Amino acid sequence: MNDQEKWDGLLRQALAPAAEPDEQLNRSVLQRIREGKAARRVRRKRLSVAAMVAVLTLCMSVTAFAAAKLYSSQQVAERLGERGLAAAFRSADAVPINQTVASGGYNLTLHGIVSGAGLRELDGPSHDIRPERTYAVVSIARQDGSPMPATSDPSYGQEPFFVSPLIKGLKPWQVNIVTMNGGYGETVLDGIMYRLIECDGVEMFADRGAYLAISSGSPFFNKDAFDYDDQTGVITPRKDYKGVSALFDLPLDRAKADPAKAEAYLRQLLQPEQQSTGEPAGEASDEAADLAGQIEKLRNKIPEGTVIPDSVQVVTYDDKGWIQYEYDGWSARLPVADLFEEGQTGDTNAVQFSGDGKRFKALIFSRDDMGVITGRVVDLK
Repeated sequence: MNDQEKWDGLLRQALAPAAEPDEQLNRSVLQRIREGKAARRVRRKRLSVAAMVAVLTLCMSVTAFAAAKLYSSQQVAERLGERGLAAAFRSADAVPINQTVASGGYNLTLHGIVSGAGLRELDGPSHDIRPERTYAVVSIARQDGSPMPATSDPSYGQEPFFVSPLIKGLKPWQVNIVTMNGGYGETVLDGIMYRLIECDGVEMFADRGAYLAISSGSPFFNKDAFDYDDQTGVITPRKDYKGVSALFDLPLDRAKADPAKAEAYLRQLLQPEQQSTGEPAGEASDEAADLAGQIEKLRNKIPEGTVIPDSVQVVTYDDKGWIQYEYDGWSARLPVADLFEEGQTGDTNAVQFSGDGKRFKALIFSRDDMGVITGRVVDLK
């Protein structure tokens, strides 16, 4: 096993704990790594692996879909510059869904999904589309009619959303868009936020069934947003949530299921450490140390990394006195106290990592003796 495969396995293990993390574990990891917000712009990005804790919400009812007021899947893909995907969403193999759910003060619409056969003709480097992936479009609109923040608005991204396929019978904190090599592009059109997600293909799980989950408060899955029944494998939104927590059933064709491929995929996703070392994965009490250990290994690679020159920028400040930094899809807005202790100079201990399982980058802030704060992105070899 080469170094890259080992890293892929270690990070998958960190992202897919064998047992559900408890709140003390979550707090300890968050205290160790204070994550800045990484708002997604109109380009596809891999999901960050910096922090794995979320606080989400609920209240759900089904409403009618008003097609005339919303953009279609192909229109959203075109607006995001994904012309190949726009063609895929027009293909006969794409599945238009156009179902809307009201939850936590928002109207959430699953527009459509495409994978497998609908992408094969577009496979190739010119499109950057792969048939083994799944792509879906959702929109999020406020029920009171007020617009979602534009991508140029300072408040954009302050209310993060988790949008991900979940597989019936599989623990959702282990198998979701993060662990399935996922990412997304996002834009706001006419006051409505649209998100185009992608991840490893879900058609192989068609015999099990799958959901599309949407929740608010964090870009990651949180066990408090949804109930998981260990006996039946059924996932349901929690009714004691006050914000967003909703599930859509994905209409997958059972004939396209591939149980053998799915089992092989899950073995690689859930037990990479066991396969590479011959030893079983650690218990829940060891998960915090495992996650912190992997992040510490990324930290140790920073001195060997390459600073991206264009990313070196002196931060600006908003009207609250919070720092603001943007570069190539990275967007951070947070209090200075979240980065530096009083009087601290040099590099912050709060580093944000982002990667696609093969290559990783780190966003780092530093403060000099005059109090000037500078951000930079380091490409980790």
